[in-house]
Amino acid sequence: MSAYEETHNNGREEVYQQTVAALVAASAEQDKIAQGHSDRVTTYCVGIGKRLGLDSETMRDLRYAAALHDVGKIAISPNILNKLGKLTDEECEVMRMHSLIAVRILQKVDGLKGALPMIRHHHERWDGDGYPDGLAGEDIPIGARVICVAEAYDILTSDVPWRDAVDDKPALEEIQRCSGAQFDPKVVEALVGSLSAAAKA
Repeated sequence: MSAYEETHNNGREEVYQQTVAALVAASAEQDKIAQGHSDRVTTYCVGIGKRLGLDSETMRDLRYAAALHDVGKIAISPNILNKLGKLTDEECEVMRMHSLIAVRILQKVDGLKGALPMIRHHHERWDGDGYPDGLAGEDIPIGARVICVAEAYDILTSDVPWRDAVDDKPALEEIQRCSGAQFDPKVVEALVGSLSAAAKA
């Protein structure tokens, strides 16, 4: 690669990063849960991805997908996003659209193409009972499986409008309980390993 090409690529990557930061900030303006959530999920995803030995290109896409996985919520009413009580069936259906909305928002950005399947499918379940497409097992993109586990752990360990944060140990126990049903067992194992290594560092 020539010096010009390298400089051009670096400049383009910087634009992608700035675009991601702007979209995440815009999403957080109306979603209380989003404040800090994307950063934490990205950190967990990077730790999991390293434990799984994901290649550099997949890790790049995973970082972007983790940061942007909830950006589709920018099109959802704050009254639904920040509702304290249980959502109605209709509100749940609206919420379930956020991953598809995110893909529609981001699909014109060439540098994010690899992240789109991860974003679209991050609410699929290992057992096939997720959405939007009911994928199961390894048919779910690995990045989506990673985000699914990382997001669940972050939501459990964070204060949210409907409940206080759960301590780390019971949160991990709940994630492990759902291994093989909601979550890819290998990804759960990688989360446990990465958190353990981070605690010892």
